[in-house]
Amino acid sequence: METFDKLYTVEDIANMTMLTSRTIRNYLKDGSLKGRKVGGQWRFTMNDIQNFMDNGNVAESVANEMKQSVLDFIDGVNTDITGEIQVCTIVDLYIDEAAAQEKSAQISELINNVKSESSLKYTYNYNPEDSHGRYNIFASPDFIIEVMKILKA
Repeated sequence: METFDKLYTVEDIANMTMLTSRTIRNYLKDGSLKGRKVGGQWRFTMNDIQNFMDNGNVAESVANEMKQSVLDFIDGVNTDITGEIQVCTIVDLYIDEAAAQEKSAQISELINNVKSESSLKYTYNYNPEDSHGRYNIFASPDFIIEVMKILKA
């Protein structure tokens, strides 16, 4: 771990994956997620999170949760909205995997620097068959604009 690597919490990973904190802790117990305890609390590097997301079972769980969230959004079933407007955005970006992961890391950094987005949800996956990253974001319009700046750059 680099000296200045950003460390993420269980709650941060839950927000990134749309899974519950309890589910994240279960993945810790079964060894699917690796991290380290700092001051008695679990902390994770982006590399830990990427390794976790590369696990097929985890990726399937996250994909299923995202599909359900999109369907709920379409059906108007979003009980965790805290503002007047929430946007569901799905972006496919046709770039190589390293570039796609870098953009995901930048979005994760943005998420962790903006605490006012309490109902924010974000997932990312990469499809090597047709070389594209898929970014799913539920957030306010202002936050979506910031994400789009990252994806467009």
